[in-house]
Amino acid sequence: MQGLALPWSKDMKDQPTIKAQETVVSMAESSVRSDSPEPVQRPTNISELVIERIAAGQSLANPVPTSPESLNRGRQIYVIHCASCHGDQGLGDGLVGQKFIPTPINLTVDYIQIQPAGRLYYTITYGAIAMPAYQESIKQTDRWHLVNYIKDNLKPAL
Repeated sequence: MQGLALPWSKDMKDQPTIKAQETVVSMAESSVRSDSPEPVQRPTNISELVIERIAAGQSLANPVPTSPESLNRGRQIYVIHCASCHGDQGLGDGLVGQKFIPTPINLTVDYIQIQPAGRLYYTITYGAIAMPAYQESIKQTDRWHLVNYIKDNLKPAL
């Protein structure tokens, strides 16, 4: 009597793949979401980057008022994009982040909490050290909700 098991799946073998030396087909116009403007030329040396980050803190004001709705949305974004590195409480102890050198920063320390909202927004948008840039993966308004959440909910334990 033949077994009742399902036949071996050949999906991985039969799927379209890119072969070595093969030209990659460009993405369709609307296949990648982008709510950001055209790319801008960014500084490449560290001193210019620091100056730009400080200037962002002075020139960017948070257009999203801190509210229960904003904090809830910020928490949702934090759990999806940040907790794996920064940890559930923002202490820099997330499972993924423990693999990095340096480890992710503790978001509850005074150095972070006293930063202007615009500087935190800039860091979320363009990244820092090992932190990736989230300009393309987190919508602009959601990045401001995330700033509200970091500044309002991730406080040091007393």
